[in-house]
Parts: sequence; structure tokens; C-alpha cells
Amino acid sequence: MYRTLTMVGVLAVVVLALLILACGSDPTPTAVPPAEPTTAIPEPTARPTTPAPTAQPTPEPTVAPIPAQTAASTAAAPTPAPTPEEPEETDPSDAYFDMDRVLEISIEIAEKDWDTLRHQTRTFDDLMAEIEEYQLSQPFADIYSWFSATVTIDGETHTEVGVRKKGFLGSQSDTKPSLKLRYDKYVDDQSLGGVMERMTLNNSIQDPSMVNTCLSYQVFAAAGLPSPRCNFATVTVNGKELGLYIHLEELKKPFLARHFDSAEGNLYEGTVSDFTPEYRGTFEKKTNEDEDDWSDIDAVAAALQDPSDAGLVALGEIVDLDRFLSFWATEVLVGHWDGYTGDRNNYHFYREPQGKFVFLPWGADDTFHLKDDPNPFDNISNPPPSVLALTAIPNRLYNHPEWRAKYVERLKEILDTSWDEEALLASVDEIAAIVQANALPEKLEASAADTERVRKFILKRKGEILADLTPEPPDWPEPDEYVATSGVGESGTIEVDFESTWGSNQSENPFEGGKVTRLLLNENEESVDGLAILVGHASPDEQQLLPNAGELASLSMFSVGVDGTITGLSIVLPLANVAAGATLVIGEDPIAGGVWSVPPGAAAPDSFTPLTSGTLVLAAAGTGDGEVVYGSFSGVYGESIPESTDEAVGGNEPGTVELRVETTWGSNNKADPYQEGDVSHFVINGMEESTEGYGVIAGIAAKDERALLPGIDELASLGVITVGPEFLTGFTFVIPMSKVASGASLVIDDDEIAGGRWVISTATGVLEQFIPFTAGTLELTEAGTDQGAAIVGSFSGAFGDFPSVEAAMEGETILATVVINPENAALFINEVAAKGDPLDWFELYNGSDSDIALGNFVVADDLDDAGKRVAFPPGTTIAPGEYLHFELDKDGWPGFALGGDEELGVWTSEGVLVDSVDWDEGQSGEGESFARLPDGTGEFHTVVPTPGDENEHHH
Repeated sequence: MYRTLTMVGVLAVVVLALLILACGSDPTPTAVPPAEPTTAIPEPTARPTTPAPTAQPTPEPTVAPIPAQTAASTAAAPTPAPTPEEPEETDPSDAYFDMDRVLEISIEIAEKDWDTLRHQTRTFDDLMAEIEEYQLSQPFADIYSWFSATVTIDGETHTEVGVRKKGFLGSQSDTKPSLKLRYDKYVDDQSLGGVMERMTLNNSIQDPSMVNTCLSYQVFAAAGLPSPRCNFATVTVNGKELGLYIHLEELKKPFLARHFDSAEGNLYEGTVSDFTPEYRGTFEKKTNEDEDDWSDIDAVAAALQDPSDAGLVALGEIVDLDRFLSFWATEVLVGHWDGYTGDRNNYHFYREPQGKFVFLPWGADDTFHLKDDPNPFDNISNPPPSVLALTAIPNRLYNHPEWRAKYVERLKEILDTSWDEEALLASVDEIAAIVQANALPEKLEASAADTERVRKFILKRKGEILADLTPEPPDWPEPDEYVATSGVGESGTIEVDFESTWGSNQSENPFEGGKVTRLLLNENEESVDGLAILVGHASPDEQQLLPNAGELASLSMFSVGVDGTITGLSIVLPLANVAAGATLVIGEDPIAGGVWSVPPGAAAPDSFTPLTSGTLVLAAAGTGDGEVVYGSFSGVYGESIPESTDEAVGGNEPGTVELRVETTWGSNNKADPYQEGDVSHFVINGMEESTEGYGVIAGIAAKDERALLPGIDELASLGVITVGPEFLTGFTFVIPMSKVASGASLVIDDDEIAGGRWVISTATGVLEQFIPFTAGTLELTEAGTDQGAAIVGSFSGAFGDFPSVEAAMEGETILATVVINPENAALFINEVAAKGDPLDWFELYNGSDSDIALGNFVVADDLDDAGKRVAFPPGTTIAPGEYLHFELDKDGWPGFALGGDEELGVWTSEGVLVDSVDWDEGQSGEGESFARLPDGTGEFHTVVPTPGDENEHHH
């Protein structure tokens, strides 16, 4: 059992301390034997100036006055940063980084080599094995091979150029891999244009705008920091267009020679690396690799271990702290959460012989974010926008009053001198125009939309930082104050709702596989930010939790705290039980697991507490690659604790309710209706209840909802919903569309209004209870039926007085506005006619027992291009067992026609594939269709068309 959790702990360390944020690093293996620390570092020689872009010259920053009475202020007083100057002569390689020049790169490589190159990848199993073996004592292995290719750039052709894939995890792709080119790999002194021996081409898959990288380095350069040059290139491989790439200058000796007096010093790269015992071993030497001398690294670590002012003095003797202030402030300014100060990742630092370390920016593709920052600080409530101080150096400085003042002063100076909103927005426009002119057509819409994120960030950033610094800078906890996100104790209760895909424990990025949608620890709602959920075959070690139970599946949820502590929940069950509708009870069925934690940098847990009771419910599941696995778990770990019996509404008895709600018209067709709207007041049976976790939706009533008010053609519905581990509960009101207006007041039994309280099983989607309203008044203070119109109102009334659920449900009055997780719905493409007369058409079939609201789905005649997907008509519902026939009129909905050799897919609004079909020429010819036999579940055959009816005959 403990070995199993060791593996789980390793996975969590790698995934969250490393993989969330290690987007573009490219580590190579290097032995890292520790050396004796020393602080006897000679005084630095003079530093060269660093050129900045002429469009954004950087004045010399000033430094806050420093009191003279402490050792830190006298011995470690920072010196002003150098003033950037124009280079005396033009670097001949500048032409290859001109922003106005988009390089045209053509690569010809043996098909076998290309297939091998693009499929080389790093899996979680690889990482677990590596961490378990080396315990973060050395850099991560280089998994990529070099291949020989012919490369043509802007008409200049070279043979035997080395090509390999690059990237750590988040940026890996087998269709558009990031690449490194090395001209002198196989031919000595070969170079591009006589000046370029190496090139880096980043795929930028984590930045749809493709603006982040080059714009970030412009800001770093404007702040007076050595920064890589950057522009764009289009890439084709063996004649196939891969699209637009970021062309980025490599941080090699030519770069160092441009920015420093000497390029012979020590250059290091940090990939989940810091100057602490846990992470120091992962630093990688990029120059002088053969010299087994790490004394400069150890000098930094030793200085940081000294909590006195003498430690700060020693730190200033080995690190250029003045230039570090500028580096730190700029990382914060551009929102580089994945850099050194935010996540001990994606950075370099260089020390000239006898000099001090200067930090260099890297991996800046995940920047310029507002609310959706991929940050690991969720346990610091609302992490402050003006500081990142997770790692050793910024944390030590920020928690010293004098250095905090210097940091704040430098941040304000850079805001004043380098953060020119007008110039930055002009750069955004320039870069975005290049992207729009050169990216693949299917990428243009997403790029344009994401570019707005960058513009909004720029316009907002200065104001939010200055506001955060007023009246005084925010606090940041010292390392011993950190606590792990979603930490667990010796015993407690846990409830979790999750969705993932089978095989996600082998995926390159854990957050592409699934998410946690709700988490309660000891009945307290916890943040789900930064949580991952992975599902797949259990490892040999995990199988020890259920020995002799045959082939097993595992489900793991985990998160990382700011100190690197990993906490999580792991469950194993038989592979045969991974099926829709499965319910497994601990103590009764073959299921086991527990909660655990792993200390920072460790490969083994320091705690494992088994689950003592609980129930796992799988609403949807399958063991095919990529199949949706959706469900919930509610249970107890450690000593037995009575499970909460508190339901959102509770019981089957009559009651009273008071509600105040607000939402928008059309919210019942959103991809995740449970997150729409707000409940501001909720009283049940005279007792005030929490409003957290409730959603409110409004829109056109579904077919079954219309049964609540028969005889009225156009009806609206308003629903209040909360999601529990086993049930959805809530209230629904149905009224005529004409009554959806500001000031409307409707009284039950006097006016046209109906509804009730309901409970639906999340496992089966079956209505368990429905108790109608018997009295009450619905007041709409603000309402309208235009898309997005505000719906604000209140209800006060009573439900029930029936002796049984059966009586309450008499007349088959049921609720159908809520679709239980759209990707689980048994919605099938049942028939297609690619040469229909007069129009092409397709047919959907509902194989479930409930209505399906098609507003939660999209459709397209291309399985790869998300930009072609269109929504179904609003309010469209397909009843159980119903066939729905759609004609494809190009002048109407949905704007495409079917071809003789084509494909068709249906997805949820969030992009989860529900069903698809791919047919060849001749399988759906004139007077024919391509249809499932039997309906819904069968294979496709060429048949006599039966639109809107059961498929019967082979053609």
C-alpha cells in the first residue's frame, strides 16, 4: 500500500509542481554531484550594457534610499541597473529576427524519421519512474533524438541539418511539434547565412493568440534585461503545412556574447529548480558542462539558509540583486506565473567569470493572463497581483522590510518607464496582424479572440498593481507558513464530483484529461482550482490495494500547495466495473483507496489514510481510449465519522420555500447550466440556508416542462439547481412566455404558473421525487426574452401535501430542463444522406429514458476543425426514443452540406465528442443513406432512407 502511494505521490509531484507549469523547458540529463558550499565569491567585473528596443528606451532606474544601520543595507546595497545603449554595430543575425520578416521554413526528412520524431513523448509513467529513481537529484532526462534533414529557409537550402523535437510536457504535440534545428550537428561549421548554427521553433499551443512570447520579451528588454530575440516562421514538413511558429533565439554563447563581456561563464537552466535542498539537484548546466564545479550554486543556497542580515550580504555577493529586482518585477508585471518567481520553472541565469548571477527570462508563452492564470497559489486567498514570491530568493527578499521597499520601488519605476500602454497595444496590433496574415485559416478566429485577452490585460495591469500596493504592499507568507492546498487531516469526510477521460493518467497534460467540479472536505466547500483527476489502468503498485482482484482501474485526484506539498485521493476498482451506472460501496464491493500527502520534493508520502466507508458512483464510464468517465465519490477516511444526511432540500415531505434569484435568458442552453446565475436568499421551512453551490437558469421550456401547463403553446421555465454527490435537487417554475416581463407577478392557482421541488439521480438521470407547488407568488422585478436579458425575481410559497411521490407525479409531470451531463446522454447520429433529395440531411436518435436538450450540443461536418461547429436551434429537444431529422440548407441552419466522402460529429458545447460517423464515396449515394442497424447502437450500413423513422432495410 505504501509503495502504491509512493507512486501516486511521484505522479502528483511531477504533474503539479512540474507539469502544470513546465510548458516549454527542454532539459538534458546531467549528473549533479553536490559540492561543498562556499561564500567566498570574488568581486564582479564591470558589466556590459544591455540594448533595448529603440521604440521603448529604458531610463536608468533609481533605487530607494536604504537605511545605513543594518548589515543588509550597507553590504548588500543594490547598484543602479545599467542604462541600455544602442549596439555599436549591427549583428548579422538580426535579419533573421526582424519582426517584419516571417521566415519560410521547409523541412524534408525521411517519413520514418519524421514519424519517430513527432511521436517521441514523455508519459507520466516515465516521469514517475525517473523521480522515484533519482528523487529530484538531477535534471530530467532528454528523451528526444536528432535526425538528419534538408532544410530550406527563404530559399537557402542546406542538407544534413539536425532536427529534433523539443518541449517538456505541456507543449508536446505529435501534429505540430516544437522543433530545434542544428546546422552543425552533422556538418562542421555549417550555418544559415553564415551566422546561424541553431534555431528554436516553438509551437505556441498554449497561447492561441501567439502574441504572448514576443511581446513578453519586448517588455523584459525594455526593462534593461538580457532577453532573447523573437519573430515568426511558417513551417512545412515534407510538403505538409504545420502552420505558424515562434522563432526564438537560443540562450547559447552567441547570446551571451551579445549581452555580456564574456561568454565563458556558467549558464544554468531551471526546470522545477530552486536554491533549496529539495530542488537544487534539477539545475542543468548549459555551458562548461564538463566541469564538476557547482560552488556558485551552493553559495546561493548557503546564503539563503542564513536567516540573518549576513545571509543577505552573502547573497548579494553572488547574485546581482539589483538586476534581479528588475527581472522579478517584470515577471510579475507580464503575469509570468510559470517563471522563476512564480513556479521555480522556465528561467536561465548566467554568471560571468568572477561575476554575479544575472537572471534571464524564458518560456514566456503563458503570460498576460487575468482571471485564468495557471497559478499554484490557490491556498493564498486571491493571490496579490503585485507580487510573486514563491521561490527562495524573492521570498527571502520580500520578507525583509528594506528589500520589500526596494522591490516595490523598482516595480513602480518599470511601470513608469517600460509599461507604455499605447506602445504595447501597438505591438499587440503589429504581432496580431502577422499572425492573421500567416497562421493556418482554422487558427485565425481563436487567435483573434484570444488577442483581446492580451489587450485587456495591458489596459488593466497598471491600475490593479498600483491599487494592490496602496496603502501598503500586500503580505506574502514565509515558507514555514505555507499550507498544502486542500490539505487533509487524520480523519474526515470527502465528497467530490469529477469528470475525466479513460487513459488520462497517460496523457501529456493532466488538465486536458478532466477536472474536479465540486469538492467538500468535512462538509466545507473547497476550491477546485488546480485540481486534476486522472483515470486509467492501475499500475502494478496500485493493484496492491486490491490484491487478487484481477485487472484494476485507478482514479486519482490531487493538487499541490504553494510549498510543493501534494495531497490527493486515490481509488482502485475492478476494470469490469468501469461502466455507466456502476455503484460501488466500500466494505461491500471490490473498491479501496485513501487520502495521502507527499512532502515537497519527496517521492514517498508522509501520510496515507485509508477510506473506511463511502460510495463511488459512475454516471458514465468506459475503458476505451478517450471515453468519458464521469461520477462522484462520497465517503469517510480514517476513523468513522457519521456522513452528513443534509440534503439541499431534503425528504419527501411538504414544505415552504423563499427564494431570490438572478440569471439571464437563455442560460438553460449553456454548456454548464449548473454554474449559471445566483441565489441571493434561500429559506426552507423557515430556516435560512447557504446559497453556495446553486445555479439559476431561464429560457424556453422543454417538452416535458410544457406538460406542467398544457394547452399553452409558448412557455418559459426558471430553474434553481444544486449538484450533490448522488442527486441534483432544485425547483422549477413554468409560466407563459408573454409573462416574462419586468414587474410581472404570478400567483399559483390564480394565474398561469406551475412547478415544484424535484430530485434527480446523478447516476441514472432518473427523476426520484417531484412535489408540486400548492401555493405561492413569483415576482419578476426584471425580465425579458431577448438572449442574455437579465432575469431577477423572487418566490415565496409552499410545495406538497400529497400522501406519496406517486400521487405527486400523477399525470407524468416531470422535469426535463436539466440534462444530466450532456456527454453522458445516449445521443446518436443514426442516419446520414450525403446526396439527399432535395437537401442533404442527417438524423439523431435519443436512446436514453430522458429528454435531451440539444442546446447543450454542437454539430459539424469536420471532426478536426472546431471552428466549423455550429449550435442546434435554441429550444430544440429530442424525446426518449425519438428520431429527429435535420435538413442541411446552406442558406439556413446549420450552414454546411454533406459530401460523398466525408464525416459528421456531434459534441457537447465544451468540446467532448458524443458521436461521429465517417463514410466513403458510394456508401451514401443517390437514393441511399448510411444508417445504424439497429438504431443507436448498431454498425452503419447503406440502406433505403427512413428519415425520422426506424432504420430497417439494407440497400
